Amino acid sequence: MKLLLFGDSLTFGYGVWKKDNIETLIKSAYPQWDIINKGVNGDTTREALERFEEDVLNNNPDVITFLFGSNDSAMGEGPYRTVYEYKLNMEKMTEMLLLKNKNAKIIYITPPPVDETVFMPWTYNDRLEPYCNACHNLAEKYNGILVDFNQYLTNLGGKNIAEYLQEDGCHLSEKGYLAFFHYLNMALQTLYKG
Repeated sequence: MKLLLFGDSLTFGYGVWKKDNIETLIKSAYPQWDIINKGVNGDTTREALERFEEDVLNNNPDVITFLFGSNDSAMGEGPYRTVYEYKLNMEKMTEMLLLKNKNAKIIYITPPPVDETVFMPWTYNDRLEPYCNACHNLAEKYNGILVDFNQYLTNLGGKNIAEYLQEDGCHLSEKGYLAFFHYLNMALQTLYKG
C-alpha cells in the first residue's frame, strides 16, 4: 500500500527530529507500507496545486492525506489565500487525483488549533475555522475520510494546548505529533487492517 502525505510544514515535520514526525510514526506502525512525505514548509494550496502532478500524480498513491490551511489562513499578503481559493484548489487536486485513480482514498485533515497566547502564530483559531469547515465539506462531497484534527486537539489540549505545540504556537511538538498519529491512525486502521 502506498500512502502519500501531502501538506505544508505540519506534514514535513518542521522543528522536530525526523524520528518524531508523522512520516516516521506511521512507518514504525506500518513497516510494510510505502510512505512518501511530500510536505513543504510554508506551502499553501496554491503552491500545492502547482506541484501536484509531480509530487502526487507521478507517485500514484493508493491513499493520500491533505493537510493545508494553516498558511492559507495566515494574515499578510504573502501566504494568505481566501477560503474560496482554498476550497477551489483542494477540489481541483481531488478531481485530478480521482481522474487518474478513481479508487484512491483521500483523507482530509483539518489544520490544528494555534496557541493565541504567544507572539508567533500568523493566524487565529477563528480564522482557521472556515478552512476546517471547508475540509468537512470536501470530505462529504468526494466521499473522503475526514480527520478533524483541529477539534480532536482542541478537546485533548483544553486549556493546555501549548504542550502539543512548539514555542511558536503553531507547529506541532513531539507530543503534538504523537496525538496526530494516534488520531490519524484510527482512520488508517479502518482503511487497511493488518
